[in-house]
Amino acid sequence: MKKIEQSKNYTGTELDNLFFRPMLSGDSADKLGVRVLYNMPVPTILSFWHRNPDVLQKYTNSGWSGGSATERTQRTINMSRVKAEASYSASDYFSLVLEEIACRPEINLQDLSGTDLEKAETALFKEAIAESIRVTMWLGNSELEDYPYNSFDGFLKTIIDESKKDDTEMIEDSYTSEVIANTDFAEIVLDLAWGNANETLRNLKSEGNLAFFVSSDVYNAYNMFLDRASYESAFLARQTGRNELCWHGIPLIDTQVSEYLDSSKLPHSYVILTDRRNLALAVNTSDFPGTEVSMWYNPDEMENRQRAVFMAGCGILMPELVSYLHYSI
Repeated sequence: MKKIEQSKNYTGTELDNLFFRPMLSGDSADKLGVRVLYNMPVPTILSFWHRNPDVLQKYTNSGWSGGSATERTQRTINMSRVKAEASYSASDYFSLVLEEIACRPEINLQDLSGTDLEKAETALFKEAIAESIRVTMWLGNSELEDYPYNSFDGFLKTIIDESKKDDTEMIEDSYTSEVIANTDFAEIVLDLAWGNANETLRNLKSEGNLAFFVSSDVYNAYNMFLDRASYESAFLARQTGRNELCWHGIPLIDTQVSEYLDSSKLPHSYVILTDRRNLALAVNTSDFPGTEVSMWYNPDEMENRQRAVFMAGCGILMPELVSYLHYSI
């Protein structure tokens, strides 16, 4: 039986360049749809500067009439020390790593170098870490002990907690599966979210950063709603698919966490309307001792194991700029 026995440990710049920066910057960060703050100074603080509406003043020959200093809203993101761990039987691990590199034309499978295997192992673990961060970002609940995503509170729990704290009324409705399948259900709930938004949030539409973050059932129902249109472009979209769904110019982003919702004790169906810049994920691998990624072979259990230790958390800058509703089926 073939196996991979060489241990690997990454800290400092290797940890930064090989693992976290590639998945938390550029296109990878854009796909999350929120602000990503990577290795920002700790404590990581979100800031929002309020524009002064009265900066235009009547001209005078002397003196200062600039008024008070520009107001700023700040919120600290509480970061938690987290770890990601995975283990595989030695044979399964070798097969997974080999599959990762088998399709590359430059690889000689008869003479695999340590570098080739290392890159494949890195890619395998990096994908697992990225998915775990993404799911916890939405569904994290630190109050649940027997729950896999309890390392820090995610956006859904934070929004619900803030709504209760501020005594803000949340919209909750009930729909049957038949209603969802045969009516304009998605249009109804998106209209409700827009109608529930305050004027400040609505005015941000012109800046182009508003988005609906929705559960998969809402996303799919809205896609079906668009399919029912009778014009030619709808017919073509049914044939070729849609790269992006929009409601009156505001994009819908499927949070794609439905498969993880059963154990979360959070609403299974929801719509969140907010500015993308209002939601932030923070990850830090440089300011805390013990931050590392390790991969090793355990001969006693005949397992390959992987572990990453780092800091992560997420936060909402201005809860008042969130229109949220959830419903039951």
